[in-house]
Amino acid sequence: MNNDSVGVADLDEYMSMTSFSLVNAHEVTSVNDLVVLLDSSGRPAGTARKSTVHTDRTPLHLALSCYVVRADGRVLLTRRSSSKRTFPGVWTNACCGHPRPGEAVDDAVRRHLRDELRIRPDRLRLALPDFTYRAEMANGIVEHEVCPVYVASTSDDPTLDPDEADEMEWVMWDDLRDRASQHPDTLSPWSVTQVRRLEDHIGNPLEWVNAPEPRRRSRPASTQTATVDLSSRHVDDLMIAFMEKAARELADLDPSAAELCAPIRSLIDAGGKRLRPFLVGCGYAAAGGHANEADRHDLAHIGAAVEMLHTFALLHDDVLDRSPLRRGQPSAHVRFSEMHAGTRPDGDADWFGLSAALIAGDLAFVWADQLLDLLRCVDGREAEIRRLYARLRNEVILGQYLDLRLAGPHATDWEAQMVALLKSGRYTVTRPLELGAVLAGASDEMRSSLRTFGDAAGIAFQLRDDIMGVFGDASVTGKGNSEDIRSGKASLLLVRALELASPAQRSVLLAGLGDPDLDEDGVDACREAIRSSGAVASIERLIDAKIEQAHSAVVDLPFAAQAQLVGVADLVAHRQA
Repeated sequence: MNNDSVGVADLDEYMSMTSFSLVNAHEVTSVNDLVVLLDSSGRPAGTARKSTVHTDRTPLHLALSCYVVRADGRVLLTRRSSSKRTFPGVWTNACCGHPRPGEAVDDAVRRHLRDELRIRPDRLRLALPDFTYRAEMANGIVEHEVCPVYVASTSDDPTLDPDEADEMEWVMWDDLRDRASQHPDTLSPWSVTQVRRLEDHIGNPLEWVNAPEPRRRSRPASTQTATVDLSSRHVDDLMIAFMEKAARELADLDPSAAELCAPIRSLIDAGGKRLRPFLVGCGYAAAGGHANEADRHDLAHIGAAVEMLHTFALLHDDVLDRSPLRRGQPSAHVRFSEMHAGTRPDGDADWFGLSAALIAGDLAFVWADQLLDLLRCVDGREAEIRRLYARLRNEVILGQYLDLRLAGPHATDWEAQMVALLKSGRYTVTRPLELGAVLAGASDEMRSSLRTFGDAAGIAFQLRDDIMGVFGDASVTGKGNSEDIRSGKASLLLVRALELASPAQRSVLLAGLGDPDLDEDGVDACREAIRSSGAVASIERLIDAKIEQAHSAVVDLPFAAQAQLVGVADLVAHRQA
C-alpha cells in the first residue's frame, strides 16, 4: 500500500475475511465473483455472487467509487456499458465497483482504475469514507451500498474497457457540480449525491487531492486509564458549595426559589460523565501546564462553569425533545408538571412544567457565568478565556436553534452535521480542551491541533449519541430512546435514514417522525426502517473516520498528551451511555 493512500479505521480490517468459509463447500466460486455483504451496522455478514446480488431486494453490501482528475482540473465522466445489469448507458463518475473478499478498499480502487481505464493514479485519497446510497431502476432493480468515495489524480490517458464503459468525457468541476444540481437526470443517482457531498466537504477535487495530507504514524495504544477524571470530585464539591450559597441568596428573596433550584441540583447530584471538566484538564496538560495553586483554582472553576452550562443545555434539550427521563430520573419539566398538578389542579400543568424547566435552565446559564467570574487568572489570560467562553455559549445556543429549526424531513446532510458540531461537539470537546490550553498559555499551533481534534471527536460524540437516542438501552443511558423519533429530530442518523429508505420504509418514517403521540409499535417500525435503510452503517463509518481524523490531529503532541487524547476519542466514539 502506498503512503499516499488513506483508509477508514476498520474498512480494511473487516475486509480481511475470506470467502471460503462463507461459500458452500460443494460450489466452485471464484473470489472474483463475490461481493461482501454487510449487516445494518456496516459489519461483514457474508458474501454473495456479484451476478445475483442486485435484485429488487438487494442486500446492503460494500462497494467503491472513484473520481479521476487531471492537472488541468478536468474530471473524468464515463458512460456505463449498455450490457451492465444496473443503470446501463448512464453517465457517471470515472469508475465504480466492489472490493473482493480479503482486498483492501484502496487496493480495489487501484485495480478498477487499472482494469477499467488502464490508468495508474499519481495520488489517491479517500474523500467520503461514509457514503452510502440506495438507488432503484425503473424495472425495480436496486443498488444498496456502503460506497467509500475516492479521488485520484493521473497524468495517464484512459483507455476504456468496453464491458464497463463505452464513452468518456472530461469536464470542469464547476460544470459537473452545476450539471448535478440542474440536470440530475443526466447522471447516475449516486454521482449526483456524491458531487454535492464532495463540494461540501472537499471543494475542488484537484486542489484537495494534491494538498498535503495530515501526517500519520503509529499512535499510542488507547487505554481506559486515559479517561479517568482527574478533577471530578473537586469540580463537584465546588459546584455544590456554589449552588448551596446561590440558592440561599435566592431563598432570601422568596422561599419558592428552592423549587427552581432543585432540578439543577438534582442533575448535578445524579452524576454524569464530567467529560467537559476532564477535557479542560486535558487541554491544560497537553499545553504543558504545571498546575500551580492559582491554575488549579482556575481549572476547577472553568470545569465547573462548562459543566453548569451543560446542565443548562440538558434542561432546555429535555423540553425541546419532550424527553421524560434524564440520568435515570424524571426530567425537570415532568417534575414541575407533577408538582403543579398537585397544588393547582385547575391549572395547565404541562404548560407550567415546560415553562418552569426553561426558567431553571436560564438560572443554570447565569450560574455558569458566575462560576467563571471567580477566576484568578494571571498573565492576562482571563480576557482570552472569557472571549472563548463567550464563543462557546454562542455556538451552543445557535446549535440548539438549528436543531429546532431543522426538525423534520427537509434537513440536508450538511445541515445535520453542522447541528452536531455546534449543538454538541464544540461545547463538549473542542472548547473545553481549548479553554484549558489557553490557561496554560498554549501556542496558536497547539490550539489549532486541539481544535481539529475536538471538532472531529466532538462530532463522533454526537453521532454516537444519535444512535443511542434511537437504539440505546434506557436503563444504561439514563434517558429515553424514542424522543428523537417522536420529535422528528434532524439528527444525521434520521436525515440519512430518510435519504436511504425504500419507498415503503420512507412511508413509515414520514408517518412516524415528528408525531409526539406515536405509540411504541410505531416507534419500533421507525427503528426497523432506520436500521434496514443502511443509515446506521453510514453513521458508523463516519464515526470511524472522525476518530481517525482526531487521532491524526494530535500526532505531534507530547506522547502522554497524545495517549490521553486518543483514549478520550475512543471513549466518546464507542461509549454505551
